Amino acid sequence: MHSLAHSLKTRGLVSLACLVMLLLTAACGSTGTTSGSGGSGKGNLVIASKLDVESQLIAEMYGLLLKKDGYNVTQKAALGNSTIIFQAITSNQIDIYPEFTATGLNKLGIPSSYNPQKDYQTVKQNFDKKYNLIWLDASPLNDGYALCTTKTEAQKLNITTISQLTPKVSQLSLASPSDGTTFVDGLQKTYGFTTKSFKKTSTVDYNIGFKAVSSGQAQINVCYGTDATVQQQGFVFLQDDKNGFPAFNPAPVVRNAILKKDSDISSVLNPLAPKLTTAVSIQLQNQVANMTKGGSSSTHAITVVAQNFLKQQGML
Repeated sequence: MHSLAHSLKTRGLVSLACLVMLLLTAACGSTGTTSGSGGSGKGNLVIASKLDVESQLIAEMYGLLLKKDGYNVTQKAALGNSTIIFQAITSNQIDIYPEFTATGLNKLGIPSSYNPQKDYQTVKQNFDKKYNLIWLDASPLNDGYALCTTKTEAQKLNITTISQLTPKVSQLSLASPSDGTTFVDGLQKTYGFTTKSFKKTSTVDYNIGFKAVSSGQAQINVCYGTDATVQQQGFVFLQDDKNGFPAFNPAPVVRNAILKKDSDISSVLNPLAPKLTTAVSIQLQNQVANMTKGGSSSTHAITVVAQNFLKQQGML
């Protein structure tokens, strides 16, 4: 589920047993398959992803591009949550994975500046200094938090942006997953309201929030910015026109030792960054969902969708 995957991505909870297993075997979670050899004698790379489809798609693209460039690539798809992935890369069991800027800030214990470029520079500098991990170019794709409502409710309230919502919050009810309330409270700085500003705020399971708004029990819901089901359920995102939510922009995180040995990894992966937008992510996730509904395995669907996208972009 997207909600579970996102919560795992941002909070990184993990059992001690799973960590022990990871350290001993690097087998906590699904290890995926080997992508194969490019055949030009370049080195071996292990690429991992978190549990959600979006992370798996991005990591698959990294692997396909590096394979094309001649590397022997092993994919560890859906290896685990943030804590497991971080433990794996800092113990040299994986070489590359896609990470998100706000998740990186959370790891560092540094609050967001609410400026995406500043946040990126902060994680880039501090991950290099503290962990010997290099952030390559980040994508505009933003898998952060968002406010959404039904198309009907948006038309009724005559709102398309959070700024337009602001003067109305005291008359409205909010539904939010537990991991979203802190981020809504963070809107105080830019929009002047918190969860307490609403007539009522209910903390509910992510999917229940949609039902609450659809049934009229709430008018606004906390959503995840690249959740493809938002549009499928007849909801619309309210534009975060003042960047009140911190950005979750993905970038390849690579071990410094690997980049020193294979410096061309940057030139292979960086051109992908600007092509990965929020709209593209939602589109690709929908394609994976449609293929799995048609009987394909998730692993096969992710590979096919990633390949097709890179071919359309002229990268494969």
